[in-house]
Amino acid sequence: MKAVLQRVKRSSVSVNSELINEINEGLNVLIGFEKNDDEEKLKKMAKKIASMRLFGDRFDKNVTDINGEILLIPNFTIPAITKKGTRPNFQNSMPPIDAKEFYDKMVKELNVYVTTKKGVFGAMMEVEIINDGPVTIILEV
Repeated sequence: MKAVLQRVKRSSVSVNSELINEINEGLNVLIGFEKNDDEEKLKKMAKKIASMRLFGDRFDKNVTDINGEILLIPNFTIPAITKKGTRPNFQNSMPPIDAKEFYDKMVKELNVYVTTKKGVFGAMMEVEIINDGPVTIILEV
């Protein structure tokens, strides 16, 4: 399981030019699930995302400390293998039917810690990000 966290001043997701969800200050999180992921990894990742201290002058506050929100975007391309050649290989990505289930579980798990809004699984999305910093962190569990 891999996630790309971006500290944002504002972020939104649209499908077919229709606004689906938006947040103000918080985290835009792109999440990719891999074939070997399990419930334990999911819970660990959710806690880690909510706990990451990416805010404040000294990186001493997490998203809950600032009353921020998370916009969670499913992204099967994140687990891509890119070591050989120039075309990404997606053989490590979790199959869509399982990944959708994991995505829904991740939304629920993150909501335990912080308000989490979602994208549309399987859709071609337009994600707008006003990155703050920029601060971008890649997490793996």
